[in-house]
Amino acid sequence: MKRRGAARALRLTVAGLLSVAPLCADTHLLVVAGVGGEEAYTGRFHLWSTRVVDAAIAGGLAPENVVYLGEREDFDPERINGRSIGENVLAEIAALAERSSAGDDVWIILFGHGSGAAGPPRFNLPGRDLVADEYAAALEQLAGRRVVFINASSASGGFIGPLSKEGRVVITATKSGGQSNESLFGGFLAEAFDGDAGDANKDGRTSALEAFAFAQREIERYYRQNGLLRTENALLDDDGDGMGSPEPVGVEASEATDGRLASLLYLGQEAQPSTLTAEARELADRRAGIQRRIDELRLQRETLDEEVYLSELQELMVELALVDRELEEMAAGDEEPEP
Repeated sequence: MKRRGAARALRLTVAGLLSVAPLCADTHLLVVAGVGGEEAYTGRFHLWSTRVVDAAIAGGLAPENVVYLGEREDFDPERINGRSIGENVLAEIAALAERSSAGDDVWIILFGHGSGAAGPPRFNLPGRDLVADEYAAALEQLAGRRVVFINASSASGGFIGPLSKEGRVVITATKSGGQSNESLFGGFLAEAFDGDAGDANKDGRTSALEAFAFAQREIERYYRQNGLLRTENALLDDDGDGMGSPEPVGVEASEATDGRLASLLYLGQEAQPSTLTAEARELADRRAGIQRRIDELRLQRETLDEEVYLSELQELMVELALVDRELEEMAAGDEEPEP
């Protein structure tokens, strides 16, 4: 056990860090459909993209926080916000930095083809492709945000190393640039977010980890049932070491490597009835903020003195319980019959 003086100092430091966490962070989404090359692929990538876009909005994301760049703007003018050329992709990432704030969650999802066996790993776009290092440089503008970057293209494994960073989830459809065959991972990923399929714990939201795990299971099932040799092996990295894991674990694992941060990031918000009063909505937002601070504390558990960790957790749990009691009392008051 560390000395009490040192433990108290560390406790105050952690309390200070947690106190600046936003009470109600926003989530932002950028979906990019790359060049299909053939009409069938163009249609497929568009379908996957719109499933994610529609699911995100249905799950509570504000429409103005969702941007979809497609190969052809005329393919779906109501949904597509611009053409997915490299300049537009980089401009939208810069715009995300302007629209979002420190503490917000930013999701970037790429559906399409890629290459990486010869030359730097790249995602195929109409016109000039963008390579992994260009995406890595663009993401630096999102410092202070929690970023989920998903490259669901073939030969995407080479994106893990350049993009890996603390506070960032990087998911690729393959383990290397050499896995260049057609990838099905994106379709299963879109399915995970669309409806209840990927919501393993049935809390009404799908985390990055849940979506990854669902897509991995469905890929394995598809190749097994069709008697095919598996040609794509997805990876997830969220501990900043540049080494993706095919089977990441969640935040509660005692020896977690990858998967802890991904288990806390959701493409959607906790559902709130539209009939909530302004006071009730404020309490609900406050509750979400406290829960987020609890999640952030749990991520730091292995680096904290146990006494400090338990003390901070207890304080946050008490704070959460008090808010829950206020919400319950408010709900009980609403149910009382009029005289």
